[in-house]
Amino acid sequence: MRIGLFYHQFIRAGGLENYLIEFASRLEAAGHELHIVTSRLAPDVGQKLKAQWHMILRPQFPMLRMWHFNHAARLKLKDLGTEVNLGFGRTTAQDFHRAGGGCHALYSKLLPWWKRYTAKNLLELALERKLYNGGRTKHFVMNSARVAAQIQGLYPGARDKCSVIYTAVDTDIFKPSAHRENHRQIILRSLSTDMNKPVALFVSLSHRRKGLDTLLQAWTKIDATLWIAGRELDGHYLGMIEKLGLKPKVRAIPPTNNLTDLYQAADWFVHPTLYDACANTVLQSMASGLPGLISVQDGAVDHIRDGENGFMLYHPTDMEELRERITQAFTIPEAQRQTMGTKAREAMLPLTWEAHVADWMKLIKAGFGK
Repeated sequence: MRIGLFYHQFIRAGGLENYLIEFASRLEAAGHELHIVTSRLAPDVGQKLKAQWHMILRPQFPMLRMWHFNHAARLKLKDLGTEVNLGFGRTTAQDFHRAGGGCHALYSKLLPWWKRYTAKNLLELALERKLYNGGRTKHFVMNSARVAAQIQGLYPGARDKCSVIYTAVDTDIFKPSAHRENHRQIILRSLSTDMNKPVALFVSLSHRRKGLDTLLQAWTKIDATLWIAGRELDGHYLGMIEKLGLKPKVRAIPPTNNLTDLYQAADWFVHPTLYDACANTVLQSMASGLPGLISVQDGAVDHIRDGENGFMLYHPTDMEELRERITQAFTIPEAQRQTMGTKAREAMLPLTWEAHVADWMKLIKAGFGK
């Protein structure tokens, strides 16, 4: 099948980009001919994928980029000769759209007021309204039931046009260590972490949105170590750690560290996010046998059975409740924690890439494409 993919950048950046690169490679492996419309292409990605690349000029002025890409992609679509077209960003004319980033109208409300009213954000909101209410896209694919409900509740044009296809997770890469205790000791030693205290892992590329401020405040009365991985800490968070007296209990993990090692060595994954569609880190940590404390504001809670394979954080911005839930997790017996980790991994095992691509093809062949 000749398939068109539309996204403004094919680079290794956040979860959506990494998902899309892997998704495209899986489509190619299944024998499909890909035509990819984009504005940015990393050299290694261009070498990895044997697709036909259709590059769109990227305007120098940032505010114009979203509008320009949507407009140019719509014109380009007419000449591709593809059988079906899939969009992953703020484009409005494809047959399918995957809402990997969730609902921007809800996320926008979490932004500082001065960001909320920038031209860029207002344009993104306008494109989202056009996407879901404009009628050009035939069907929408969500990565969680929570996001599907949000989109259908806000946009009448999307009602009865949504399907949920959960994000795939590679359980051959993300898996428990075969030698947990030895592995844990090696990693803890390398990160100057107390061997006799529990360790929680926090992973983020957007610390404010992921709830790090509240988490650090809660940590002042928690006798455990917090690993912070992902984006480097800026002056705000370094100052906050210093002011709260948390330096002995917090380790900022360099971006070069392997997340797989951290998932396998930590005792808990803590994720008090204010908004996520379905964070890949939650799925990866569960696949690694790491039980988590997961915010209900993340669509990944579709996979959490509270108290069985993890804990839900019902009010992630409530510092006292967050502290109580973390303390509760740290006080359960080790055997129970391990059982929860085993059940967390079991919940991820059906989410294979083979099943993910098969679900996409079922939708496409059901007649939603051309």
